Amino acid sequence: MRFLNAHTLTVNLARFIKNREIRFAVIHVTTRCNAKCVDRCNIWNSPPIDMSCRDVYLALDVLEKNNFSVAYFTGGETGLYPNLVDAIQYAKHKGFVTSITTNGSISKNTLSQLSRTLDVLSVSVDHYDEKTWDRMKHLPGIAKKAKETIRLAKAFGINLYAVTFLNPAWTPEEVGKVVSYVNDELEIPFAFSYPFISSNNGTYTVGGKLVASDDYLLNIKSLVSKVLELKTKGSNVATTTCYIKEVLRAYDGVPLKYPCKAGRTILTIDCRLNVFPCYKKDLLFNLKDYQNLNLQPVDSSMCDNRSCLINCFKEASENSRELFMWSYVEEFFSNPKFYLNIIR
Repeated sequence: MRFLNAHTLTVNLARFIKNREIRFAVIHVTTRCNAKCVDRCNIWNSPPIDMSCRDVYLALDVLEKNNFSVAYFTGGETGLYPNLVDAIQYAKHKGFVTSITTNGSISKNTLSQLSRTLDVLSVSVDHYDEKTWDRMKHLPGIAKKAKETIRLAKAFGINLYAVTFLNPAWTPEEVGKVVSYVNDELEIPFAFSYPFISSNNGTYTVGGKLVASDDYLLNIKSLVSKVLELKTKGSNVATTTCYIKEVLRAYDGVPLKYPCKAGRTILTIDCRLNVFPCYKKDLLFNLKDYQNLNLQPVDSSMCDNRSCLINCFKEASENSRELFMWSYVEEFFSNPKFYLNIIR
């Protein structure tokens, strides 16, 4: 596996020291999608939009100016974005830690080119049974394609992990089978995507046909608890322990340990350069109008913690300098066997 190069490490250490936090940008470069995940979003039901190269460069220039460290590219299906290689190359040139997510629809040639500049690749893995996986995506053959993408990414030395939508209809035993499949069959780390429903005025709605009933919420708690149990027993789970415990605190109704910093340490940018703090809050501004960002965390006092604990925002909130060391000490001791194996 390829680790961060010296330039990227130096740049981002300086940004971390200066900001007292790690800043993440989620950049939606396309709304193109070949899957129809009705339980996750309705993006596939709209005319496709691609962010122009010029707009990608503008976004990255503004983010660099405001000391962001991580550029996480997503869609839609990121692998269908025609300018993906150029976008990642420019982000790396600007010193960002680069990451993309894909359902597996990414060519061998693109992966080969990305291997020089992409730091982390996450691949959507929806089930341990590949026929069920295809049905969930409404895309025949996607499980086979995703497995081939994982194989190629390994061959090219790309760091990767599986991201699994935590289906509210599953049992804890089913989650256990998915984790075992990802770890033992695919031989990569497992991470979960927390199911939630967006409420902002963005390009598309996150959540699809999900209904956040009491039964749904209680079952999600049991699934998250199962992931934590597996992680503490040695399973290769990339989702951080402090985030998993934070989810369980929200379900137990106790005070959260990590205040949400959406709008400060994390922003999401859509294909039109509209900027949102998260999928729950309304538009902040457009990057073409405001390039000296006034980064302030949104008022989360009225948020329903159980329904908005999405990884890319809540986990990023744990990376302020005051909490950084403690969160990673907790992470190490949640699964010391796994991390000692990495060190060796």
